[in-house]
Order: sequence, then C-alpha cells, then structure tokens
Amino acid sequence: MRSKLGSMVAGVLLGLIAGKALADTSSAGMTGEQLYYLLVAEFATTQQEPKLAIPAWNEAAKLAPEANVLERATQVTARFGDFDDALKLAKQWRERVPDGAKADQFEAALLLTKGQEQQAIQLLQATLARFPNDPKIILQLSELLIVHGQSGEARRLLTALADKDPHSASAYYTLGRIDLIENKPDHAISWLEKALSLRPDWQEAAIHLAEALQATQGPTVALHSIQSFTASHPDAIRAHQYLAALYLKMGGVTQAYRLYQQMARQHPDNPEIALSLGIMEMERRHWQAAESQLQHALDLAPQSPAPIYYLGRLYEAQDHWAEALQWYQQIHSGPLYPEVELRTARVEYLLGDRQKALDHLQKMAAAHPKEVQIPLLQADLLQNSGQPQQALQILQKALEHLPDSAELWYAQGAVQEQLQDYPAMEKSMHQVIHLAPDNAQAYNFLGYSLVERNQDLAEAGKLLHKAITLEPDNPEILDSIGWLHHRQGDNQKALEYLQKAHQALPDDPELSLHLGRVLWALGQYQKARDAWQQALDKNPNDASLRQELSRQP
Repeated sequence: MRSKLGSMVAGVLLGLIAGKALADTSSAGMTGEQLYYLLVAEFATTQQEPKLAIPAWNEAAKLAPEANVLERATQVTARFGDFDDALKLAKQWRERVPDGAKADQFEAALLLTKGQEQQAIQLLQATLARFPNDPKIILQLSELLIVHGQSGEARRLLTALADKDPHSASAYYTLGRIDLIENKPDHAISWLEKALSLRPDWQEAAIHLAEALQATQGPTVALHSIQSFTASHPDAIRAHQYLAALYLKMGGVTQAYRLYQQMARQHPDNPEIALSLGIMEMERRHWQAAESQLQHALDLAPQSPAPIYYLGRLYEAQDHWAEALQWYQQIHSGPLYPEVELRTARVEYLLGDRQKALDHLQKMAAAHPKEVQIPLLQADLLQNSGQPQQALQILQKALEHLPDSAELWYAQGAVQEQLQDYPAMEKSMHQVIHLAPDNAQAYNFLGYSLVERNQDLAEAGKLLHKAITLEPDNPEILDSIGWLHHRQGDNQKALEYLQKAHQALPDDPELSLHLGRVLWALGQYQKARDAWQQALDKNPNDASLRQELSRQP
C-alpha cells in the first residue's frame, strides 16, 4: 500500500516545503541561546549537514516554539529524511496554529510516509470539519480515500467542491480518475475534458483522457488524442512517454523508437529518457548505441540502480557473462535486487561455477517458497545443461507449493516433451490452458508437438488456429502453422507463413531450418542455402544447419 502512495506523498511534501522556503527567523526579542541554535540550524541546513541541522532544529524548536520556527524545523527535518522527528515537530506546529490548515496537511503527509494511512485520513477529516471550504484539504483527503477504496466518499467531497468552484480543474480531474478506477471510462471522459479545458497543459489529465478513450473507442482514437496534445505541448515529457508506450502497444515499434530519439535530442539531461532509449536500442540489438545511452543515464543519475541493471542486461544479451556479472554485483539492495540475484546465479552458472549458482538458487527457493521465478530458473539451467530429470524434480516440488502457477505447469510440460513423455506433457499443457485459457503458447506447444511427431494433424490444426487467433503476429506460431502445411504437403502455403515468421526472427536456427527445407522442396535451392547460411553465421554451433548446407540438388 505504501508503494502506491509514494509518488503522491513525495508530491505533497515537496509542494508544502516549496510553499515557504525560509521561515521568518527575526532576531527581535530572542535570547542569545535561541538565536545561536537558529543560526546553527540554518547554517547546517544551507551546508547540507543533516547530522548537525536536525538536532539544532529540534533544540531551536524547544527554545523558541513559535509557529515559524516549528514550520521551518518540520520542513527541514522531513527534507533530510528524519520522519519521526519531523512528525513530532509537525504536531507541535499544528497545536501552535489552530486557525490554519497547512500544519495539518504536512502532518498528514508525514503520517503517510510512516505508513499510518488511517491516522492521516482521520486527521484530514477533522481538519476538513474545521475548514470545510479548503480545496487543498478536500483534494488531499480525496486522494487518500481513493487509495483506500473509499471512492464514494471521495466522489461526494469532489462533487461538492466542483459545485462550489466550477473552475476547479483538480476536482474534475480526480472525479475522472475515480471513474477510471471504477471501470466507468465513458463517464470519465467528460470530467477529464473539463479539467483540460481549464488547464490545457495538464499532462496527467491528457494521459488519463487517452486511457478513457482507449477503453471506450479504441487505441486509434486514444492515439489521435494524445498526439494532438503532444503536438501542442512539445515539452510534455510524460505525455510523450505515454504516446511511445501506446505506439508499442499498437505494434508501432519504429514510431516509438523515433519518438524517444526525438525526446533524447530535446532533453539530453533527462536520465529517464536516456534509460528508455538505451533499452530500446538494446532490444534492437544496437549494442554500441545502447551502451552509450545507458552509460549516459548512469552519468546523469549515478545513484540509480536502473542503468546499472540494464548495463548488466546489455552484456548478458551479448553473452559477455563476466562483464554482465560485474555490473550486477554493484547492486546490493532495492526493488531490482531479487531480479539481480536471479540473473547473477544464471550468469555464474554460464561462467562455469554451476554448483555455486545452484546452491545459491536453492537457498533462495528455501527462503522464498512462493516465488515462481526461482524454480523456473533452476529448471531452465538444469534442462539446458542436459539434466532434464533433475529439472522435472525441481518443478514437481515447486508445484506442490504453487499448484495454480500456469508458468510452472508450462515449464514442466516442456521438460516432459524433452523426456518424450508425451501423455504427461499433454496433461501439463492442458492444465496451463485450464489456468490461463488465453495462453497462446500452450496451444502452440501442443499443436507443434503433434506436427513434429506427424500425428493427428487435424487436431494440431485446431490447436494452432486457436493460438494464431490469440496472437496473430507471433513468429513462433506462424512457424508452427507453416510447418503444419509442409507436413500436409502444401509447401506454397507453408512458404507464406514461414517467410513472415522469418522476417520477424531472421536468425532463429529452427525457423531458418524450416524455411530452407520448404524452399528446397520448391526447388529454390540457392534461397534455401542463403537462409541456412544466414542462421549458421549467427549460430555457428548448430549441427542441423551444417548438415542441411551439405545437401546437393
């Protein structure tokens, strides 16, 4: 719950601190001791010395418990991250100024940082009873009520605020957000349009309007809406990022990539943009450009673990295991750390320290028995190193704890296929479909297995038709359907599917193998050799490709 409130809390605190940068610390009527601690506190604050500033402000607040001193002490102490002391000071500040609401709001924000959401709600409700027409309190309380599932009460407060103040863009915007949360996007549109009419440059309102339009009228209408906004507001970074995400969702990878390139030129000092562009360059296998952008993001935000993590991913994608490990080992905590631990174990395994990696994963599995990704990685490493039976044991044990995990059932089915236990594989894959009826990969796996074994091709066709309906552009499914047509003797039809799949995955060895065989069957020998050679250049150890290249017409 606290993570959901993080951005809101930060915004509230920053806004309240920015409202008054300096307290009026007039020396008139002060004792020498009071003035001394105030001067020390201000000097330490200016010099960014929290170890000196925080106790000095606490002492100044004791010696001179005036409203302006308490306000400044609270703000500085909170800024330096001592929320316990800041909360105590905020309470004193609120008691000193009973006819104002600012201290109440600040104390509520501090309660949120401490995870005391209900106390914050109660405080703001009491404050609103004293100041029923204060829009800032209404909006702050409404945000809290929404997060805690009390959107009905939030709607009541906001509707009353909009009635009293028809120019409150914030009230309309928040009402629109409530409708989106309650899955009423058609109602949200009018609220968000009102908010934008009052504040035409409001990025968040434009983004939420696009979301509402996407839900009611489709992605194309949403795209036109956010495109219109970004065209009028070229510096609206978050709106441009949303536009890029929408492009990606609609399959417009090139448009998203070009948009991020443009944003990087316009905002060269934005680490988030540099990071996103670096990730896109990495996905496009532009290794040098990706490294340049990720390193730039790290230079701009040296305290952020995200560029470090993706630099590790970059080297891992190039099979540079030692370099990847060096980057991963720089991350020791934080939300990325569990993923880093898994990737570190995988890299160590690939570097040859297999037992160390497996022991590490075993300890992680014991500590986190409900974490699906740990046994999945264990099984993957064992399966790829020629130990499918051990991989199967890992997955069977994990399914005892997590019987409803479609991922684990799918992995178990893949291992059972490798072990040629086809009845068991089919049972596992049907369990995947039971748990996740829209899992296109499960239908594809079952269908392709039948095609490979040249058994019940009619049933394989039904399964693959379901798979392609769910994911029409998936190259792996296109390959399966192409190979099915080949098995059925229709090589011309097979070629259509395989060429489309090959265009998406030109270096995939199995797919290239299939394409080459169909081309060969059609008498297009040189094209077949070209397909095999291209894939072999990227996969030099693939024996099947080498064998195909030795064919003679």
